[in-house]
Amino acid sequence: MVAAGSGTVLAGTDPKDGSGDHDTVLRAYDIRDGQSSWQLRAPTGQEYGFPKIADGRVYVVRQPFLTEGDTGRRIHGDLLVLDADTGRLLHTLRLPSMTTPDDYDYFVKLAVVDIADGAVSIGWRDGEGGLLIATD
Repeated sequence: MVAAGSGTVLAGTDPKDGSGDHDTVLRAYDIRDGQSSWQLRAPTGQEYGFPKIADGRVYVVRQPFLTEGDTGRRIHGDLLVLDADTGRLLHTLRLPSMTTPDDYDYFVKLAVVDIADGAVSIGWRDGEGGLLIATD
């Protein structure tokens, strides 16, 4: 996953890289010098979806690590709002359950699709299934 904005570039380690490590780490780098700014490790059994950066904040969904056996299953995730400069957690929102797509894809993850006017839209990376709109 990659996102950029507010002087920060985000990258994540993919738990499907063959290491057997299912703890995804979200890493932030300063866009000016490439130095690591902060990192955030997901709890065991969870991973991060695809983030977006807007207005100095990182918006990302933390969700259960999904496998082929999870197709069509309803899962709960959490929307995390982080300070883009420090990685400090600003807000957490427990999301209602969402049904995973029926067709398994290697990268089944929830993505922050858009952020506008106080609303965050969240959906599956491949565009399948429902779309959730969260507002403050």
